[in-house]
Amino acid sequence: MKLAYGSSKKGDVSEALKNITEPAALLFSVASEDMLERTAKEIERFFPGVASIGGVGPAYIDKQFFDAGITVIAMKENIKVVADVLEQASVMPIKYIRRLENAVKAVGGERGKTACFDVCSAGADLRAVTTLSNYLCRMGYDLAGGTSNSAAIACNGKIYKDACAFFIFKNLKGKIKSYKENIYLRPQGSEKQFMVTDADPREYRIRTLENMSAEKVYTSELGISRDKITTQTFKNPFGHVCDSDTYIVSIKGVEADGSITTFRPANKMDFLTILSIGDYREVVQDTISRIKSELGGTPTVLSVNCLFRYIMFNDEHYWEGYLADMSRSFSHAGVVGVGEHYNTQFVNQTMCCLAFE
Repeated sequence: MKLAYGSSKKGDVSEALKNITEPAALLFSVASEDMLERTAKEIERFFPGVASIGGVGPAYIDKQFFDAGITVIAMKENIKVVADVLEQASVMPIKYIRRLENAVKAVGGERGKTACFDVCSAGADLRAVTTLSNYLCRMGYDLAGGTSNSAAIACNGKIYKDACAFFIFKNLKGKIKSYKENIYLRPQGSEKQFMVTDADPREYRIRTLENMSAEKVYTSELGISRDKITTQTFKNPFGHVCDSDTYIVSIKGVEADGSITTFRPANKMDFLTILSIGDYREVVQDTISRIKSELGGTPTVLSVNCLFRYIMFNDEHYWEGYLADMSRSFSHAGVVGVGEHYNTQFVNQTMCCLAFE
């Protein structure tokens, strides 16, 4: 697969598309939700029938970063792609599962060569990921994607609220694999795991850990004051311990009753730990080495980086270096999301991607 791109800081769709030819699929991102409908319709007018999905947030391709106007990432050559949408994503996306099944049939789904990339409305992640992964993982197809910074998303020229738009890709020349990059370390020893003893998953609220307020546990473990909690998550997010893996849970806020709100729900009896930031430059190099060793040559990578991860890298003066590190090894493009999707899991503060051989 090959990538091309276009952009327009002033939001001119024709300017963003002027150097794009014969795309098989178009992933676009706009700076604000009020630009979404016009952009989706114009893209459909320029390239009728070409699979397209889009959302709100920054985007990047190779070393370049775009956080204004419109950015379009075009994918072409040696791929077959279908785009569709699951509606009522936060309520009952399973009603639309036939669209996913038909998309897989249309590309001629084949284990190891077929994968899904999705962009969903903010707040719709949990059921959307569960619905997609229940089918995809059973069939042996990988999933990577993320969350738009908006209530609405676009698919094939139309706007949907509370929805999950997706591409089904088939690589006609090799494999597709999903990857997840976690730059945080899990402490050793079970004594550093805390059972969620009271929570409201619908409100993304953790009330107590080990029957103590979530605030008290978090501040005591790290030796910080209450007012530092929302910024400390950049270095010490929660981690949901699941078998041998750990999935990141970002902290959103702290409430008057000592409960902590998060960007990913936690359920009663989940085990959480408090993670610490690792050597992220080394982790990035490990990810690059792993992808190259498993796919060989120069793969093409389509990724989602968490907004918090972008902020942290930017604060550490590494964001430009990160894009440079990735672009030295791959043809690399993607978007900044407010949540990330990896196979069966909805995660935070993570990079998730599809790599095409």
